Amino acid sequence: MNIKSFLVFFLTISFSLVLDAQVTQNQTIDNFLEKEYAGNNPGAVILIAQNNQIIFKNAYGLSDVKKRKTIKTDMIFQVGSMTKQFTSTAVLQLVEQGKVSLDDPIQKYVKYFPNKEYPVTIHHLLSQTSGIPEFFDIDEDEMYLLSQEHTPEQLISYFKDLPLAFEPGSEFQYSNSNYPLLGVVIEEVSGMSLKEYLKVNLFEPLKMHSTSLWYADKTKKKRIANGYRSYQGELISSPKIVGSVPYAAGAIVSTAEDLLLWNRELKNRTFLSDFIVESLITEKQTYSGTGTGYGYGFFIKELVGYKTIQHGGNLYGFTSSGLYLPDEDLFVCILSNKSLERTEKVANYLASEVLGTPLEIEDKSQLVYGEFEEYFGTYQLKGDSKLIEIFMLDDVLLLDFPEARGTGTILTVIDKDKMESKAVNALIQFTRDKKGQIIGFTADQNGITEWEKIK
Repeated sequence: MNIKSFLVFFLTISFSLVLDAQVTQNQTIDNFLEKEYAGNNPGAVILIAQNNQIIFKNAYGLSDVKKRKTIKTDMIFQVGSMTKQFTSTAVLQLVEQGKVSLDDPIQKYVKYFPNKEYPVTIHHLLSQTSGIPEFFDIDEDEMYLLSQEHTPEQLISYFKDLPLAFEPGSEFQYSNSNYPLLGVVIEEVSGMSLKEYLKVNLFEPLKMHSTSLWYADKTKKKRIANGYRSYQGELISSPKIVGSVPYAAGAIVSTAEDLLLWNRELKNRTFLSDFIVESLITEKQTYSGTGTGYGYGFFIKELVGYKTIQHGGNLYGFTSSGLYLPDEDLFVCILSNKSLERTEKVANYLASEVLGTPLEIEDKSQLVYGEFEEYFGTYQLKGDSKLIEIFMLDDVLLLDFPEARGTGTILTVIDKDKMESKAVNALIQFTRDKKGQIIGFTADQNGITEWEKIK
């Protein structure tokens, strides 16, 4: 065998081995996702791309449960808070043009937002360090508000008179309230509606033809996935929502492939400048120099030793996750038509599988409302006035703080009377009285605290 023949043989064998490994990896991923989105239930579109190539794309579950219509990979989903990266980009375009300054107070553009004890700037809003409380916290008896058209001013009226939770810039606290204000900035400065601005200045130049601020009039209904959620253990359709409610904080609809186009632009920067992209993906700090884990519209985290740039979204009937590992040029996108799905956790697992260092992930288990109802209630820290609520939203157990809605965490059941929050590394052990009733819990998180059930 001559050298040329040997090289051809060697390269053929090498390519075959790589291809076999990719097939095996994709089969592992597909097997997992078949279990994750099993049965005649809502599902998801999953896309994985690496080095400018789609290495996995598939759809699972039903887009219409009643009619048994399956999800297609080109379907359009509500992406919720992934909207914030696009709103942030629009603001940065105006900054780059010299029409807005990151240090401008918000009142320069939103005249009806009152002055606060401290100045609130454009930077504070983009970086989630403003201290403006969360407004997007809707109880079951307020669901009707989601179907009522709102002007930006009406949205802002829900929170404009609330006191700041802290001095802007001193802390990080994620709040949807920041982004309606930024939407108004864009509209005031550009003279365009936010929907039109994003279309002309982002989506059309990037050929994201299936992406818009809420559904475009021309969108075919067969491409729109229906949304679902669980309520008290039952699967129900998502409530009617109009796009003017989530607005600049969460009203974008898109497809997995359009979001890949967006990811490629963040990588290749053929349209967006270095200033804009670096501003989006660079972690911001508080005044004390503490990292916030957030840029502008993106979380900055770490996965199996690699830096990640990511954001998810959750709306009433949809969950999304976009995960990017720049060092490996690996992008994972999950769009689900059911609220509060564990898309971030699944995206992390899929990325780790591609990297050859798979994380442990338990099989999805459907929590049954009645099994956990005895844990629901309000708990008070002994010797303090601090309160915690434990409840189930959709089929997810949550721990939240009544005084700071939306800052809570998902609970995972470990054993009888034992739960944990992996997000904040806390272990919770419930206590019972002689009659077997839940009376409180102890929390182990950098020390032990005791909580008493008060209702």
